[in-house]
Parts: sequence; C-alpha cells; structure tokens
Amino acid sequence: MKHLFYASMDMQSVKLDLIHWLTELQDTTMLKTLQRLKETGEGKLTKAQQNDLQDRLDRYEAGELTFTSWTEAKERIRKTGKDAV
Repeated sequence: MKHLFYASMDMQSVKLDLIHWLTELQDTTMLKTLQRLKETGEGKLTKAQQNDLQDRLDRYEAGELTFTSWTEAKERIRKTGKDAV
C-alpha cells in the first residue's frame, strides 16, 4: 500500500526516490503527462477531497475498513451483471 510506503519514508527520501525514477524513465508519454501535471497543477486535491482521503486513511489505520480481492470483486460484478439481465 503506497500510504504505508510513504509513511515510512521522510519527504526528502521520497523526493530523491522520484528523482532517481525520473532519470531512468524512458516512457515519453509518461514524461509528457508529468510535465503537463507540473505546468497545470492538475491532480491537486480540493480541501474536501483531502478531508475525505484523511478520513479513509484514519479508518484504514483503525482497522475499520474491509477489502475485497480483485478476483472476488470481478466475480461479484459479473454476478451482478448476470442478475441484471
């Protein structure tokens, strides 16, 4: 889980990790996307989104959330689709 990864790293380490990743990156589409993100500021969360995210992280850390495997989720979706027909 990315949140747990970043929680264990200080921000300087995260930045250095990203710098290293960027210097090795060969995917021009990804580079263009990152450049556009930097220039436009797209991807910034609103205050409401930040609050919602923090609430969900708090609930996750408190063990209040349940998760489903991708296999189980696909099966449930397929079953729901068949039931709808």
